[in-house]
Amino acid sequence: MIKVLVVDDHHLFAHGLKTMFQPKDCIDIVASTTNGHEALSLLKQHDVDVVIMDISMPVIDGIDTMKLIQDAGYATPTLMLTMHQDIRQIKRALEHNARGYILKDASKTELVEAIQNVSKGENYFHKKVNDQLFEFLRGNRGSTDSDLVNQLSEREVEIIKQLSLGKKGNEVAEALFISPHTVKTHRRNIMHKLGTKNTAELVTLCLEKGVI
Repeated sequence: MIKVLVVDDHHLFAHGLKTMFQPKDCIDIVASTTNGHEALSLLKQHDVDVVIMDISMPVIDGIDTMKLIQDAGYATPTLMLTMHQDIRQIKRALEHNARGYILKDASKTELVEAIQNVSKGENYFHKKVNDQLFEFLRGNRGSTDSDLVNQLSEREVEIIKQLSLGKKGNEVAEALFISPHTVKTHRRNIMHKLGTKNTAELVTLCLEKGVI
């Protein structure tokens, strides 16, 4: 039986994974958390063979959580399970020793195979991710920073401009007549779209590319 820890900020998704697997799959979700910081305490409490990690989480993202786990001395192999297939996110995950990278639109068969491979210390990459890695290594680097910033919506650019003025979420919301939650959601989406880890990186990139 492969014992799995799920780190994903969506409760329903983690619950869905737990009910997806049948005894014949030999996969047991022994614990789950929506907060990367709690992953360490769960690893201490449970004998875990594989960590399934989302990238996008509000408190600490999946890649930084993986680094936190490794810095604590754990060598538990990690399978990134996410919606994001940006080559820079994939590259960051690999740089921090992720064993596998699979998208959330994968089939159950693909997910079972990925968990099995990773539990044995082997690598597994979703076909779409494999294709991107191949193109990247071949020299076709895909979307450039300029291409990505051109994909920003008018509202996203407005939010970036407000953030560049040093305003906090509530202040941005007040200036643009939207809710703080909407600002938080937009900022999170923008950072994922541009492959930045924090607001400072986001603003710096947009300044370099003339967005603001």
